[in-house]
Amino acid sequence: MLGGRNPVAERRRLLAELRRLRGSAGLTQKEVSTRLEWSLSKVIRIEGGAVGISITDLGALLRLYGVTDQAVVDSLSAAARASREKAWWDDYRPHHSPELIDFIAVEASAISMSEYQAFVVPGILQTTEYIRALGAAFHSTDEAIERSVVMRTQRRRLLTEEQPLVARFILDEASISRTVGSADTMREQLSFLLELNELPNVSIQVTAFDRGVTDGMQSSFTLFELPDQDPVAYLDQPGYLVLARTDPNEVARYLDAFDVLAGPAYSSPADDLNSAIERIRERW
Repeated sequence: MLGGRNPVAERRRLLAELRRLRGSAGLTQKEVSTRLEWSLSKVIRIEGGAVGISITDLGALLRLYGVTDQAVVDSLSAAARASREKAWWDDYRPHHSPELIDFIAVEASAISMSEYQAFVVPGILQTTEYIRALGAAFHSTDEAIERSVVMRTQRRRLLTEEQPLVARFILDEASISRTVGSADTMREQLSFLLELNELPNVSIQVTAFDRGVTDGMQSSFTLFELPDQDPVAYLDQPGYLVLARTDPNEVARYLDAFDVLAGPAYSSPADDLNSAIERIRERW
């Protein structure tokens, strides 16, 4: 995590381990509530992440589950404390929708991401001048634009950390052909995409106009692979919203759609990004 432990990742790790330990102990949520004289809703809320867990309640659960290894107790206690710490994106909560903050938090705890973008360059790949030009086009205030610059720059550091996010991007040709700002802004942005594509954990492909259309192109979407959890999909919606989808069948549809978009029928290979960009550059 940028600047410290990721509260979202620590909470996910803690909850996954508590569910695993309860299963290993052969207890249902109802049995846990009865043995500890808690309400059933308290157990459900703790395991679902709806509420935080105190160190006292964590200790009670671990004793009930027969956990005696002090190293395990210490590790989970540290995760419980870290899960309540402030994250860097908390400073942006007053200025952005809860959906966007949730997206950023999940992104920061993901193992990998796969994004299809139909309209503009993905936020995590945008240059400073591209961000400013896009904000101006959307009539954002100067203050809001500079917040976006800082926030997206912070997010991009996920791609270059010691254990970086593995990221695959499929960009519709329209998203890199449409002029945002000036020709100079676009030249810089396209060069930056080529630079990022050299990272071993990043793959950027382009769906060319002449490849036609297929399922999944109806809207931009992002898929996250999370530790100890099922994948989650986020769909871009009008009004700067990204809506989460966790239903396994719906997520599977977007996983399949991404695989089709990434295939040779619709996308240039990742190592052919340079050819696609050179073709687009000729228009300026």
